[in-house]
Amino acid sequence: MRNILASTLAFLTAAGLAHAEDPEIVVTATRAPEQSRSLPTRVEIVDRDDIERENLALLTSALGPAGVQAGGAGQQASLFLRGANSKHVLALFDGVRLNDASTPNGLYDFGQDTLGSLDRVEIVRGPASSIHGSDAIGGVVNLIPRRGGADDFTPFVEAALGSFDTARALLGASGKTGGVDYGVSGEWFDTDGYDLVPERMRAALGDHDGATITTLTGSFRRETDGAGIDALVRWRESTANYDTFSGGPYFDQRTDDPDLGNDASQTLWRVGTDLSPDAGAVFRLSGGRLRAERSEHDNGAPTSEATSDRRFLDATMRHGAGQSRLTFGVSYERDAITVRGQFSDPLDARETRIAAYGIGQTRVAGAMATASARIDDIEGFGLQPTYALGAVREAGPWRAYASLGRAFKAPTLSERFETSFFNLGNPDLAPEVSDSFEIGFDWTRPLVQAGASAYRTRIRDLIEYDFSARQNINIGRAAIDGVEAYATIAIAPQTRVRFDYAWTDARNDESGARLLRRPEHQWSVHADVHASDRLTFTADWRSIGSRQDVTYDGHGAFVTANGSVAGFGVWSMSATYAASPATSLFIRVDNVMDETYEQPAAFAGPPRAITFGLRARG
Repeated sequence: MRNILASTLAFLTAAGLAHAEDPEIVVTATRAPEQSRSLPTRVEIVDRDDIERENLALLTSALGPAGVQAGGAGQQASLFLRGANSKHVLALFDGVRLNDASTPNGLYDFGQDTLGSLDRVEIVRGPASSIHGSDAIGGVVNLIPRRGGADDFTPFVEAALGSFDTARALLGASGKTGGVDYGVSGEWFDTDGYDLVPERMRAALGDHDGATITTLTGSFRRETDGAGIDALVRWRESTANYDTFSGGPYFDQRTDDPDLGNDASQTLWRVGTDLSPDAGAVFRLSGGRLRAERSEHDNGAPTSEATSDRRFLDATMRHGAGQSRLTFGVSYERDAITVRGQFSDPLDARETRIAAYGIGQTRVAGAMATASARIDDIEGFGLQPTYALGAVREAGPWRAYASLGRAFKAPTLSERFETSFFNLGNPDLAPEVSDSFEIGFDWTRPLVQAGASAYRTRIRDLIEYDFSARQNINIGRAAIDGVEAYATIAIAPQTRVRFDYAWTDARNDESGARLLRRPEHQWSVHADVHASDRLTFTADWRSIGSRQDVTYDGHGAFVTANGSVAGFGVWSMSATYAASPATSLFIRVDNVMDETYEQPAAFAGPPRAITFGLRARG
């Protein structure tokens, strides 16, 4: 792999590839503001303009075809970036780790978040453990809140009503006053939902599964005389109904159950300060706390409860001169979980994580090179080193890059210590480790943009359950190869169309079987039409190819753990009319053709839904 990288970088240096100016600034890939064109990886940005132009409300609608949600709003949602498992994606809120230590796999549920408080969503594809530590094998999703602006006070409000008795409201303000950049907001989303049991199953009784999500967010920063201080706070509470897989006389049937529900809350705060003694140096110290609580109940009686409490502290030093930058940092995390499961013994566990890392960027032979290395010391199994190397070469309309990296996923506290009749904790579990390589290019002209990338990932020591041993052990291996391509075409002065395609070959490296819920082919087409200065239309089509999944028959009975599921395509459309410079009316239609599909299998996809709304800002 290193030989491949060296040959590729030599080719890029000789060819002098590049692309035109790209003003997008991202922070997720290197922990510092950086132009995306300088990064040797794919970075996707869904910003405030995208959110409002397409009239999006939920985070899941911004994650693309790789997102898989077990039904509608408020239901469990996973993200399979580049064929990796959902537990191999790291979620951040303004750089703060969100993955829940109390869940069995330590994954993050993307189905609980709305978009009103966010300025943008940054999605970095590929390994990023050398920057952010554990979990970042498939990529990183960073939710960045609104803050600041050109005016002292810019209020914003949004209200909408839609199908399934859905209602939502957003109220907030942002700006800069008295030297303080700020953003505050409150969001409320409520829906009666629809029946999550597919109509093809006889046990579907038409019971709707609703959800309510409430979020309060505040972000503040003050800078003066080379020093800065900032604060971040977020509180989110959600409730949702769901249906059972334990119905019927033998407790093995997928069926409606109006009595099942779950509650979740998340409380986050962080304070930080930084000092810039000269134009090229920044010293920063920050710390805070993240607390997540989850519970499930049946007819009002609790069946399981879990709490995760994380305290964290980070210190970084960054120095840059010209086109060279260096960042060094150390981080500390202390996780404490309490789990009271319905079918397992109570679990109280603690874990400390300490890490040191370095990130460097410089121009070498006309190419921008990036290197990072990190060592994580996680209580219970010692040191875990990771690294990443990459370079970008640009000239004329072309940009090309290549990178390689190692990432890891630490075993969770549940996998190591949870016990029940069916499971014995395994404190000797080793981390899951991946090695990845990627090469890609972009080509930009005034009316056309296009690009593609190819990647290869191998994951070893995957943690899988062994029935004979009654515990999780390191026995799995995965082989993932893929290609991603896109093209954006301005077919008229006010009309742009974007085409995306992804080919993913994700397999068990030992048996050759395809991994679940990773379609081999995914397509999407997105169009923006500015019909006039006041009227804008968008249309979006997403096609998910056939894939393997756990399947159930028309009676709701289990069929197989690795069955084939047919592909589907879904249209959505929206329109926005600017009634005044500060006020807009909008309509959005999801699943325009009312397509019947299941993603994942045994969960009915959302039917056609229409939303009308009003948006205004000061």
